[in-house]
Amino acid sequence: MFFGQFSIEPVDGAPPLEKVCGRCSNIAPHVLVDQPCGIAVGIPFLRRPFWSSHRGYFLACPICGQLNEISHDAAQAMIRKGKPESQGAP
Repeated sequence: MFFGQFSIEPVDGAPPLEKVCGRCSNIAPHVLVDQPCGIAVGIPFLRRPFWSSHRGYFLACPICGQLNEISHDAAQAMIRKGKPESQGAP
């Protein structure tokens, strides 16, 4: 069986969140990442599964790589905050 870590990619549109890391104690702009969680099906050398039972959202420290899980609602709020508001029709 393959138990390696999947690649970590930031979520588009989510602004970085300035916070203190619980692992390295540095103040850094943590980025929102999503990762496959639960049961996943894929090819090990591609480092991304084709399918997973659900997705988890995490704040990743850019210095040490620590991942802190956050709720789906909090992640969606961060993504909405980073997207520009649509202009109304004249």
